[in-house]
Amino acid sequence: MTVYKKILISVLMQAAFAGVLSAQSVPAAITPSTYYVGVQPIAVNPDWGCAKGGPISCWDHEMYGFESYVGINQIYKRMGVEGTIRMLNWGGVSSDMRESNYVIGPTFRLIGYRTFTLSANMQAGLASITLPKAYGGTTTRYFMFSPSGFVDQRLTRDFSIRYEYESQFWPQFKGDLGTHGLTPNGFGVGVTYRPHPRSF
Repeated sequence: MTVYKKILISVLMQAAFAGVLSAQSVPAAITPSTYYVGVQPIAVNPDWGCAKGGPISCWDHEMYGFESYVGINQIYKRMGVEGTIRMLNWGGVSSDMRESNYVIGPTFRLIGYRTFTLSANMQAGLASITLPKAYGGTTTRYFMFSPSGFVDQRLTRDFSIRYEYESQFWPQFKGDLGTHGLTPNGFGVGVTYRPHPRSF
């Protein structure tokens, strides 16, 4: 495990712990001042080996995987913080191509109702790509930043469905099939869990 991964995991654990300490009795709606965790399957246009840039315009070379995230809804007014780990282990130009992200950044609630919220975030961190063996098979890490927008639709007191679209920017990337820097983008649908205090 690299030092960067250790730092990110430490930050995520501290954020989750801070959320536990600040949890208060809240109504059944999606509310601030709570921490949350979630996981979702994702489909991403990796922008490597694909001539088109849309999130679903690269069917034969699309990459698939999972994303896990943890965050706090509110640290100041409508602003929160979220950390994310993404692993894309399937698809791409060949079966040995991989991508992963380790990012963290602020979130901002744009709209909030009892049944859903609309939010945006801006995360930054490390991106990793493993190229197919035909292109050297090397694994390289880069700085990346990624704006995204997502809707959380409440299912129960503790669970909601997340619908998310994300765009990534890897400005330092140079190489075959990606000389302009990589700009992956994609979407996911997953489940978010917000534990609320129980009354006994």
